[in-house]
Amino acid sequence: MAGSGHAIVIGGSIAGMCAAQALRDRFDRVTILEQDSLPRNGQGRRGTPQAWHNHFLLDVGREAMETLFPGFTDLLLAHGGARLDPGYDAATCFVTGWMPRARTTMSTLFASRGTLEATIRQLLLREPGVAVREGVRAVGLLSERSGSVSGVTGVCYIESATGTRGELRADVVVDASGRGSQGTKWMRQLGLEVDELTLDAKVSYSSRWYRLPDEPISWWKWMLVLPESDPRVAESHRYLCVIFPIEGNRIIAMMAAWGLPTPSDTESFERLARQTRTKEFGRVLDAAQPLTGVHNIRSTRNIWRRFDRLPAPPRGFVTVGDAVGAFNPIYGQGMSAAAVSGLILRRVAQRIDPAATAFPAVFYAEQARFLKRPWTLAITRDRGYEHARGSEAIIDGPHKTLLRRINWPAFQFFAEAVWQDSVVDAHFNRLINVRESLPRFLTNPRVVGGLGLYGAKKLLRVTRVPPTVPAELPPPETDYSLSRGMAVHESGVLR
Repeated sequence: MAGSGHAIVIGGSIAGMCAAQALRDRFDRVTILEQDSLPRNGQGRRGTPQAWHNHFLLDVGREAMETLFPGFTDLLLAHGGARLDPGYDAATCFVTGWMPRARTTMSTLFASRGTLEATIRQLLLREPGVAVREGVRAVGLLSERSGSVSGVTGVCYIESATGTRGELRADVVVDASGRGSQGTKWMRQLGLEVDELTLDAKVSYSSRWYRLPDEPISWWKWMLVLPESDPRVAESHRYLCVIFPIEGNRIIAMMAAWGLPTPSDTESFERLARQTRTKEFGRVLDAAQPLTGVHNIRSTRNIWRRFDRLPAPPRGFVTVGDAVGAFNPIYGQGMSAAAVSGLILRRVAQRIDPAATAFPAVFYAEQARFLKRPWTLAITRDRGYEHARGSEAIIDGPHKTLLRRINWPAFQFFAEAVWQDSVVDAHFNRLINVRESLPRFLTNPRVVGGLGLYGAKKLLRVTRVPPTVPAELPPPETDYSLSRGMAVHESGVLR
């Protein structure tokens, strides 16, 4: 489809680049306005405070990226990224101990945030049509009114280096400016009020980068130690501990907590690392070389700005990424959701002119149907904490206490049940990859039946799931893929 006209994307992060790619076939010019100076070496920047923390793409996000940017996976792997099987390549410690190792049908793509952005930017800019203006901050919208419908016609901006103000006209403006988006303020200036749903579970986390020794430290490449749900246990056992692989034989070690303080200096970081549920976390840090100080973040509130509920959204303006739906980043859904929203934007733009009055409402409705899945997963986990606050918080009481107590154990139960039942496995895969909603998963008769059957077998101790290994022991290396019903040959993994 031949393009014409001009589109502006506010924000040059992952959501912005996906939006620009989605619109490049519909417009002969797409301009990204980015307030930062973009790094040339794959490092982080001020506008992405998450850049020093762990990042990964779910299968659904990787596939969306691959569709938008053909060759993305191979290029990221060439830049040092890793594609790992969470059952085979990861050591996962639930409350009862280390899960048995086995191949699965899932994969997860790892790299540092800087390398992920640099890879996407390389693919985005390899062909003409998209330009990036760095050091330019959008401060308002240009608009016009026709009858009862407002229309956005461009952007007011400030150049950071000189303070020069300017205006840039466009047929369509996409807001991809992240959590700090001014989109709801701009809508208010047009006489529109955007509902905002929130839930803040007071999650914070701290990360530090390390270089691994040349010799292997273990069989696993990625480690996940889930927190204890019981508030009566030692405080140090209520931290989520993660080791993420990134390019250059480096790792990001992270500790996170709900309502507890997380370290902001190296001494307290190293001390806490050796007090957590497993000796393995501290052992790896002892063997590795620290590369950075400690990076701490507390901006983890779940926010969903319901542009889809506007009765008459302004023509020529849509919002994507964290600017519309920002989830607690500890769950790793943000980049994948941004990529899927980019696919939705492209799909809707292929059948409706993005500058048409009907376009925003149709796009927002389709995006909202997708966003409901990661939103429900995030707030269901976060609602159970007694300190959770926001429009989506639930009142204190037995229901809230139960929700908190069963959250991580339920996840473990599902992760065990997939060994017993391939149908439950397929639906659980879809749930984790936000292809299926949590309510649909929990009400599917076949899934409920499979979970019930596994529960009965577990009570009778006749399941084929190997027992977990206590957290104080090293994670077990034994490969139980055949016990799980997975066979391996040269072409890959087969059910």
